Amino acid sequence: MNQNPSSLSAARWSISTVFLLNGAGIGLWAAHVPVVQARLGIDLATLSMVLLTIAAGALLAMPLMGGFTARWGTRRMTLLSGFAFAALLAVLMGVSDLRLLFVAAFAFGVSNGALDVAMNANASEVEAARGIPTLSSIHGFYSLGGLIGAALGGLVIGQGWGDGKGAMAMGIATAVALALVAPRVMAFAPTHEAGSHFQLPRGAALSLGLLALLCFAVEGALVDWSALLMQERTKAVPAQAALGFSAFSIAMAACRFAGDRMILRFGAMRVMVLGGLAMFAGLATAVLSTHFLLSAAGFALIGIGAANVVPLLFGAASRIPGMSAGAGVAAVATLGYGGLLLAPPVLGYIASHASIMVALGMLSLSGLVIAMSAGIIKVKSTPTT
Repeated sequence: MNQNPSSLSAARWSISTVFLLNGAGIGLWAAHVPVVQARLGIDLATLSMVLLTIAAGALLAMPLMGGFTARWGTRRMTLLSGFAFAALLAVLMGVSDLRLLFVAAFAFGVSNGALDVAMNANASEVEAARGIPTLSSIHGFYSLGGLIGAALGGLVIGQGWGDGKGAMAMGIATAVALALVAPRVMAFAPTHEAGSHFQLPRGAALSLGLLALLCFAVEGALVDWSALLMQERTKAVPAQAALGFSAFSIAMAACRFAGDRMILRFGAMRVMVLGGLAMFAGLATAVLSTHFLLSAAGFALIGIGAANVVPLLFGAASRIPGMSAGAGVAAVATLGYGGLLLAPPVLGYIASHASIMVALGMLSLSGLVIAMSAGIIKVKSTPTT
């Protein structure tokens, strides 16, 4: 595709729409989890296995996508995995057989993991072609999509479409929206370089991946433990306790849309340092506060701090010398996703032997590590041919 300003602008908004659709799909699925559980009559243990199956599929796909994107290009793999994601989203939300649920869960996880790597690699290429910070606002569309998807899922279920009809409609709508933007998703020449195949993270990829693991660990911990912390520490009722994660999510989305301008003005390294410090201060505030509003403010501060860390890490991963953009993003995304999965049970173990306050207090140190390691994002670009 011709990389003139108008085509680059179209490419930016097209890949942003892909991020929006992916986030909306995850939000839709999150809203349908209780409906699927009730429809199939499964207990919490079985539901946990279903969710773990989704994660296993994603973790299998992510490291493999580095080679696929290098061989066939980020555009092709983004669209292929995107259409698979839309179809499997409908199947997953509408399934009525337990065995099929596990098959659909694994396949959905594969498609989501593949899409995550492919679209981030394409977005990184768009940012490199534009020559200005772009990834943070693109990630903002994912966050916005999650909020829209969760709200839309609640509306669909509230209208009595939780029996599978709504799932089919949402899957078709996602596929149609993806088809509309597909022509504008920018195609970059496949790299076919030595560093495009799967390889264990090492050097810069390992360092970036470990920082991503810490950032995703914070997010994973808040999903499972924020409401419980607020109830235990501030004596908040369930409705008040839900404000914690909501404040985190909204603050993250808003700050991501402002992230590109912040990076242009203050520099990527300074934004990451301040982000890590904000994560530390936010977690400390949330853990130590005895009033639910102050605790919610702490969670919002975490969202502000974490908002631009992952986009900066993915952008740096796409520029690792000797690795294709897809391979770099795949390595970092795989480690990051591992943090999202491992943090909740590990913190649960610590909480069971100490307290939630101790567990999340220890996690607050992640912010300090991120702030002190901000220099790692100064990865020099690999020359393109």
